Amino acid sequence: MSRHESSHPPRREMSSPTGPALQALTTPFVPPPNCADQFTTTSIMSSYTSGTKSGDSVIPFLASDPADPRFSACQPSGWDWNLGSDFQFSPAVCPSGWTAYNLGGTVYQGQFTTAYCCSSGFTYTTIDGYRPGSPGEGISTEACFATMTDSPAAPTATTASSPGPSFRVHNAWHISWAATDISSLSPIPPSFSTCGVLPVIPSWAPGATVEPVKCHTPDEGGLPSGPGFMFVLIGLPVGGFLVLVAICWLCFRQCRRRRRALRAMKDKAVVMMPIDNGQSDVPQAVGKQGI
Repeated sequence: MSRHESSHPPRREMSSPTGPALQALTTPFVPPPNCADQFTTTSIMSSYTSGTKSGDSVIPFLASDPADPRFSACQPSGWDWNLGSDFQFSPAVCPSGWTAYNLGGTVYQGQFTTAYCCSSGFTYTTIDGYRPGSPGEGISTEACFATMTDSPAAPTATTASSPGPSFRVHNAWHISWAATDISSLSPIPPSFSTCGVLPVIPSWAPGATVEPVKCHTPDEGGLPSGPGFMFVLIGLPVGGFLVLVAICWLCFRQCRRRRRALRAMKDKAVVMMPIDNGQSDVPQAVGKQGI
C-alpha cells in the first residue's frame, strides 16, 4: 500500500493556511520509542567559491526517510493525508518533547498563527539543493538539523574520497491554529494579542511561560501606551520647541542691548582731541561753537 493510499480516521474539516483541510493534532503526539533511528544516507549539492575557483561539492548526511516501511507507523494519523501537505496539521501542537520554532512567522489572512516543530536535539533551519533521486529527497526545505556527535566511520577503499555524514535532518512539522482554537489546544501556545502582523517568537518549549506579545507599531495593528510613550510622543517635541524659543529670546535681548549701547555713544557726540599750545596736552571737548 502506497503512502497516499493508507486509511485514516475521519478528519476535522476546517480552513487552513495551505488551502485544503488538515488533520487536527490538539494534544502532543508521542512517537513510539523505536522510531528514532529511521535515517538513511543522502546528500546535497553545495556551491563554493575559493579565490578564482568555484564549483559544487557533495555533502553527505543522514535524512529521515519516508520510504522506510516503518516510517508510517511512527507518524500520527493524517501526516500524509494531502499530497504536498505532508507533516502539516491544524489546529495542532508540537509532538511530545519537541520544540516549536518561528512562532508567528507567517499568518494566513490574519486568522492563523503558524510554527515549525523539531524533535529533541534538532533545531529549525532551511536547506535546499537535494540531489535528484537521493533517498532523502522527500525532505522539504523547511527542516530540522542536528550535528552528529559520533565520529564518522573510518574511510575504506571505496569511501576514502567521500567523508561520512556529519549531521542529520528531518522534516519540520508545520502547525497552525486560530484564536478560536486555543482553548482546545494542550499545552496552550503563547498569546500574540490581536496584532495585524505578528511579531515572531524564535523558539518555545511547549509548557514554558512566555510573556504576552504586544503590538508596537502601526503596521502591527496598534501603538504602545503608558507614561513613557506619552512623554516621547508629546513631551520631547514640546520641550524641544520651548528650548528653541528660549534661545531665540536670548539672542533678541542681546541684540537689543547692543543697539541701545551704540545709540548712547552716538548721543554723547564727544570726541577727545589733544591741543598743542606749547603747554601740556589738555583734552578739550569739540562741538558746535556759537557764532
